[in-house]
Amino acid sequence: MKVQKNNSTDIYKKIINRIVKDPSFPSFLIMVLLIVINAVLQPNFFSYRIIKSNLQSFTPLILSSIAQGLIIISGSLDLSLGTSVSLFSVLTAYYMTDTNVALILLIGIVMVIAASGFLNGFAIGKLSLSPLITTYATSAIFLGVAMTVLPVAGGYVPKFFYKIYRGTIFGFIPFTAFILIIGFIIWGIISRTALFRYIYAIGSNEEGAYASGINVSTVRLLAHVIASVYIALVGICVLMITATGEWRSGLGYTLNSVAAVVIGGISLTGGKGNLWGAVFGALILGLLSNIIFFSQISSYYQIFAKGMIIVLSLSLAAIPRLFEEKYKF
Repeated sequence: MKVQKNNSTDIYKKIINRIVKDPSFPSFLIMVLLIVINAVLQPNFFSYRIIKSNLQSFTPLILSSIAQGLIIISGSLDLSLGTSVSLFSVLTAYYMTDTNVALILLIGIVMVIAASGFLNGFAIGKLSLSPLITTYATSAIFLGVAMTVLPVAGGYVPKFFYKIYRGTIFGFIPFTAFILIIGFIIWGIISRTALFRYIYAIGSNEEGAYASGINVSTVRLLAHVIASVYIALVGICVLMITATGEWRSGLGYTLNSVAAVVIGGISLTGGKGNLWGAVFGALILGLLSNIIFFSQISSYYQIFAKGMIIVLSLSLAAIPRLFEEKYKF
């Protein structure tokens, strides 16, 4: 009996050790805390209507954070993420009519994959250019094109199309949940391939990955291409939310996605963290906005609070080390 008890204790210790050592664990704790605060400020926080409303607000940032997280894990960075969304919004709204919605969306998705995915990925992966400088340059190009096409908000988005975003599937599943499910399915498929392991490998140790026979340039290119699929989904969401073409519509997603990734425990040097951390980070930023709004605090404090959350998440990242020192896992 004593041996069985010791075995059970060891198993529990291993489970706890695995949880607290996960890079996304601190962000999970912060997210839970913010959910509690939101529930206090909003007594109906867990009602279907509020959950649906929050999903509509949080979905674009969740998807953009997954995209940025995947790129950063590979050892790269994408400062053009937000302007890619803006370019998608502007060009699709500019050419869209009541009869060609599906065709224009398809063309828009292909455009984002080609520009944000292949162009950035080729320059960074194959030409070995700096991710920071490359994506800063392409960001300026995408924004310039968007501003040229629609200097002011305009274009046309059919009513039946943008109303879908606020609708449901089968009468009870929010459409935004369906979009997230698509994103998670793509994630689930990719995570079970060798490519996903290679993305971590080149982010963690590029030279070691190359010595192991991994085609570093191709893997980094593919990381950008996969991320661009998520960016295209963000573009669709933003187009449905705004119901217009607007070059400013995606600008906030670049830095917010980077902030979400950092909060979620993904290392900016690459190779460390997981995409659940990116999701938790995005939810934290969304919940934080809710708290500030319902507390009737000036929106200017949101920037301050975001910085404090990042510092707190980095501080909580020390929890695994403290557990290890105290309990000798």
